[in-house]
Amino acid sequence: MKQRREASGLTLDQIQQTTKIQKRYIIAIEEGDYKNLPGSFYARAFIKTYAESLGLDVDELYETYAKDLPKIEPQPTVQLSRKQTYSKASETSSRVSRWVPKVMLVLVAFLLMTAVYYVVRNLDFGDQNASPAEPSNSGVTIDQNKDVPKEEPVEEEPVVEEPVEEEPAEETGPIAVATTSGADLTYEIATADKLTTEIHVKESPATYVGVRDTSLEGPFLAPEYPNQSKQNPIVIEDAETDTLRIRIGLIGGVEKIVVNGRELELADSPVTQNIFVKRVDAE
Repeated sequence: MKQRREASGLTLDQIQQTTKIQKRYIIAIEEGDYKNLPGSFYARAFIKTYAESLGLDVDELYETYAKDLPKIEPQPTVQLSRKQTYSKASETSSRVSRWVPKVMLVLVAFLLMTAVYYVVRNLDFGDQNASPAEPSNSGVTIDQNKDVPKEEPVEEEPVVEEPVEEEPAEETGPIAVATTSGADLTYEIATADKLTTEIHVKESPATYVGVRDTSLEGPFLAPEYPNQSKQNPIVIEDAETDTLRIRIGLIGGVEKIVVNGRELELADSPVTQNIFVKRVDAE
């Protein structure tokens, strides 16, 4: 087992942690010093656990080293004489007989208390629960409403509710393409705010991105970026124009375009695309 442990590169501390056997016992097993183990039963149990942790066949190990392994010592059987057996039985019977009267006494007391409780609970104490007698009717009727002035009902003025103007619900969700012309896509967003645009580009494939005011000749609203390494995302805040023109070299290199918090629905196309974002007045 020592050779197997060293060949496996395992230390005594690792075996101790795996098998939960103290290291001094592991050393005693490897050196065949079984007198330092706590008895033959534990010695064989420790050897079995140690062998299994190394992947050895325990039965083959026991058979091969049967002469060297400690033998299991027979445990002495204590036989009591007839007198001792009778004495122990008498002692047990005496203990039981001493407790039986006490248990019976407690049980009888409990039954008596239960019976008294139910008798007292159901006992009739006379006419205490009887309902008070109703006063006799002498045949004289008193009109309590006589000479009492009647109050005229007050007419309440109807309450006129003013109509509440409902504010138009703010649109959410992606912005769909409004018009398509060849490789040009036009999106319309109804808002009174200036256009704020975020263009998120992918690491691969790299793409050209340029943003101008309206047309091909319009001024650049953001520097021309040949790829995403310059800036990502490309942000144009509060553009002073109603129409943005975003030129994309490769649409597959764009992750998403967000305008005023809403994402554009992008369409895959192998050709260069011009994306126009127009701000229209909200109704």
